[in-house]
Amino acid sequence: MLELHTHDRMPSERLCDEWEQLVEEDPAGTVFQGPRYLRVWQATLGEGVPVRVHTIHRDGRLVGVVPDANDLQGAPGGPEEIRRFQGGTEVTDYLGPVSRTEDRADVADAYLGNLAGDVDWDEFVAGGLARDGGWADALGTAAAAHGLTIFAEDVEDVCPRVSLTGSYDDYLAGLPGKLRQELTRKTRKLARDAGELELVQVPAEEVVGQLDTFLDQAAESFPDKAGFFRRADMHRWFRALAEEFVGDDVFRLHHLEVGGLTAASTISLVHHGEWGLYNSSFDPTLGSLAPGMVIVAMLIEQAAAEGCHTFDLLRGDESYKYRFGAIDRPLDRLTIVRS
Repeated sequence: MLELHTHDRMPSERLCDEWEQLVEEDPAGTVFQGPRYLRVWQATLGEGVPVRVHTIHRDGRLVGVVPDANDLQGAPGGPEEIRRFQGGTEVTDYLGPVSRTEDRADVADAYLGNLAGDVDWDEFVAGGLARDGGWADALGTAAAAHGLTIFAEDVEDVCPRVSLTGSYDDYLAGLPGKLRQELTRKTRKLARDAGELELVQVPAEEVVGQLDTFLDQAAESFPDKAGFFRRADMHRWFRALAEEFVGDDVFRLHHLEVGGLTAASTISLVHHGEWGLYNSSFDPTLGSLAPGMVIVAMLIEQAAAEGCHTFDLLRGDESYKYRFGAIDRPLDRLTIVRS
């Protein structure tokens, strides 16, 4: 027998531990969908946002978790209540529920059944759903079963990913010759023109203290995103995220040292065999030598050495990502309304 319980705040530590276990057992589960990440989001960027965590149980066993939030938006006829998944798209790459594969349909059915009986929403925007995770199909089927209408269905974004099934040499061998030669040439040119290369992981106890410098450099690296990186709430976000995850080596800060100087830096989230490239920066004075490309290639090598099965360049279809042989993972979005 299925039961759905709605929590107006994070559930008990015991349930959160079970939730974390579900993330591990969900083949599409990511660090972004777990309670630790969402707790940080709620405390920093989600302040004042009405949030709920729906836990679905079968005979007392947790089988699914759906974290959602209400977003009040203005409309000609008055404010509209938009239901979304927690995390937003500004800092969270994957959104949505978690469950074991065999429980997808039941969890979606329980959640949409509850939603259909709830008067506190006008539109449900279910975005950030990895297509290969199966949630868009499960939610669409459940919506129809409960008399709800899919108003729109589209691709919200893509996450280009590199599959790692062996060593770094195996990865290089699988690339088209032109891409492989480009990566090799850029690495050699940077070393020849600027100095010896070294990938350095910043010790955990030093990471938080270096984040402001990282974000300042990111603002210089990407002028079109400078406003984002300079926002005070973004500085708080990155510090809080690091404080939560740096101790267990999920949150990692790397520098590419060239001739003893920092040429590029990255923040990665490494979890469940997947290495996610969360953000990056580089020294603009070395831009012509492509240190940003070189550090990503070195991170892919590190990920392969650690046995990661995927290197995920996360949201966005920036052209540089495909120069590593990345393949798009579509993120689906359903907009559901009352019939």
